[in-house]
Amino acid sequence: MKFLYSITVLIIFSSCSGAGDEEVEAIDPNDNWGKTTTQPPSYFTTSDVSTAHLDLVKEYYSLGATNWGNYGPLEWWVIGTSESAAAELDITYCNRRNKLGGDDVNNCLNRDHGFKDYAKNGQAGLNTRRNTGDKWSGFIITMASKHPSPSEEDYKQILLHEYFHVYKDSHVFSKIRSERDSRNQINPWWMEGGAEYMSQLLYSQQPGVGSERLKERMTWKMDSKSRLNSGEKINTIPHGERSSIAYDLGSWFIAYLINRTTLETYKTGFFKDLNDLGFEGSFTKHFGNPSTVLLADFHDNFLNQPLSDQLKIIP
Repeated sequence: MKFLYSITVLIIFSSCSGAGDEEVEAIDPNDNWGKTTTQPPSYFTTSDVSTAHLDLVKEYYSLGATNWGNYGPLEWWVIGTSESAAAELDITYCNRRNKLGGDDVNNCLNRDHGFKDYAKNGQAGLNTRRNTGDKWSGFIITMASKHPSPSEEDYKQILLHEYFHVYKDSHVFSKIRSERDSRNQINPWWMEGGAEYMSQLLYSQQPGVGSERLKERMTWKMDSKSRLNSGEKINTIPHGERSSIAYDLGSWFIAYLINRTTLETYKTGFFKDLNDLGFEGSFTKHFGNPSTVLLADFHDNFLNQPLSDQLKIIP
């Protein structure tokens, strides 16, 4: 039976003090954003989260940090299935946000997607705090216990997925939202495609994981090709009801880029130059063409190949 949890809830709160490009960014000489750290994450759980569940989170955070670097500050908020326990932890969360960044506690408690929503509906999410209006810069990952549950294999991969977002966002230094958006890409094809492929790849390499798992998952993702509208490109698909197409085919686009170059070109070279050159500048430098050219080749040529040929680029 096919189970695939490729859709996670990506939440990026912005508390910008100005209006878009009119923001002014102050230079803080003590700002260590983008540098690896020896600081471990902070962990917070609802009362119904078991020790074994938390240990699983710590294990796969450690795997991601070992392979991609330890970035932070990072908080993990692990939510069980009890809505009352989630509501209690929300108070702890909002008091912490108030202490670290000055967020209003009542506004925090009434935010659109609180811990009770995670307890009820499941999923996972990343909140990157890096704005001119924030006193604290850091990462907040929330992991629920449904869709998938910690007893399911896909939960491990999603832990890695969320941590790769930390890796990627650590490589965008600006506190100005418009500059961060231009480097991250607002639509999900790039951010989610990268996190999905890299997490699936790393998980597939772990002891005891079946050798064909990655190709199986990528085969499932190629099914989204049939959902593309005529002439539609993945970079034009926004977050929303059709975003799973961008998640799935975006992961294939990352595999396609890595096959054209190397894993290190994508993982290290591209992100290293992202701040100085911008998205298109770094993309062209490391992948040899503008993104529009390679997206056209991906759609017009690669996606039209037989699946057996497409799978040849998957290790």
